[in-house]
Amino acid sequence: MKLLVLDGNSILNRAFFGIKLLTTKEGDFTNGIYGFLTMFKKLWDETQPDAVAIAFDRKAPTFRHQKYAGYKANRKGMPEELAQQLPVLQQLLTDLGYQIVSCEGWEADDILGTLSAQCEREGAQCVIATGDRDSLQLVSPATTVRLATTKFGQPQVTLYDEAKIQGTTASPPASSSTSRPSRGTAPTASPGWRASAPRGRGSSSRSSAACSISTTT
Repeated sequence: MKLLVLDGNSILNRAFFGIKLLTTKEGDFTNGIYGFLTMFKKLWDETQPDAVAIAFDRKAPTFRHQKYAGYKANRKGMPEELAQQLPVLQQLLTDLGYQIVSCEGWEADDILGTLSAQCEREGAQCVIATGDRDSLQLVSPATTVRLATTKFGQPQVTLYDEAKIQGTTASPPASSSTSRPSRGTAPTASPGWRASAPRGRGSSSRSSAACSISTTT
């Protein structure tokens, strides 16, 4: 079984900023939706999955915000032109019969890691589609990552498997799961665990979410 898991927020964000603003006759913005669906079709054609799951963040704070008040404090809010398109896209995907998953207190990244780990346990293949390079740490014999971008209005996808990762970084994929949490990341305003207290190992996105993943409608 091959599962295609899309990082909904990430791909929508890339599509929105990669395509000029488009609107309907009524003035509703559609460029993000158009770019997302174009990318989705390309991913589907290339991977031919048996099942699809599309992960989205929720507005509510995550456990990371509760543990560190400055988490993502430097992030700008979602542009209104993009925010208007998010619920429309989610409803459209639901009407088309695709499984949308989100989890209170967790991020879409956590869902990607959870589903990747589940596929590995069950002997299935997992294809993760995202615009976020942090997900490359999930690459394994069972999981590949397709890094999605939109350039000049056209979807572009780069496949990352174990051979690609090792050829690019000269180190196994698992090493990134400890290096990034340890040093922190600027986009999330995270100081990393080495800046706060010594721990044996940084947390990895592969850890399973501690709550049930619910379907949004």
